[in-house]
Amino acid sequence: MTTRIRTVPNVAAVIATVFLALPPPAASAHQHRATAPAPCVGGERERPGVSAVDDGEIRWTENTRYDGPRKHALKAWQFSGATIELRPDSAATVNDLEFRDYDGGRGDRAPVAQYVRDSGTAATDHIKFNRDKMDGRSLEFQNSAAAHELGHALGLCHKPDRALSLMWTDIASPPIITPQAVDKANYRRLWS
Repeated sequence: MTTRIRTVPNVAAVIATVFLALPPPAASAHQHRATAPAPCVGGERERPGVSAVDDGEIRWTENTRYDGPRKHALKAWQFSGATIELRPDSAATVNDLEFRDYDGGRGDRAPVAQYVRDSGTAATDHIKFNRDKMDGRSLEFQNSAAAHELGHALGLCHKPDRALSLMWTDIASPPIITPQAVDKANYRRLWS
C-alpha cells in the first residue's frame, strides 16, 4: 500500500474567499425604518389630554413605600430622545402627579397599580400602588407596575399582545421593566 500525502487547503482561507465573494446581506426592514407605533386595545385612545403632562413636564410628589420602583419608572421614561421632563414638585410649581399607596385587596379584579386622572383645573393625578398586590412581589414585578402606570400618566394606552410592550394589560413573566421600541414610538408620536 502506498501512502500518499494529500494537501488540504487552508480551510480559513477558503471560507474567507467564499465570504468575500458573496454579496453583502440585505438590511432588514427593521434596520431601515423605526418601529411603528402600535394601536390601542379596547377602544382606548392616546392623546395629550388624558395625561398628567403640563407644559411639557410632569411635576411629581410621592407618598409611597415603593420608592425604588418609583425611581425606576421615572428613570425608565427619561430615555434618549424623551421630550417630557419628569421633575419633583417644588413650592413654585403645580403638582401634576402624586405616587401613593392604598389597600386595594388581593382579588383577581383588584389592580396591582393604577393611574387615576383628575381632570379638574390645577388638579393632581395619581399613580396608586395596591399594597395588597405589590407586597411580596419581586422588584422586577414592582418596577414593571410602576413604569407601566407612568406610561399611562404620559398618555399611553394599553397595547395588543402582538407588540412587545411595557404597556400590555398584564405584567409579563418575566416582567418587562422598561419602555420597548413600540412604547417609544407611541411616545414620540404623542410628544414630538
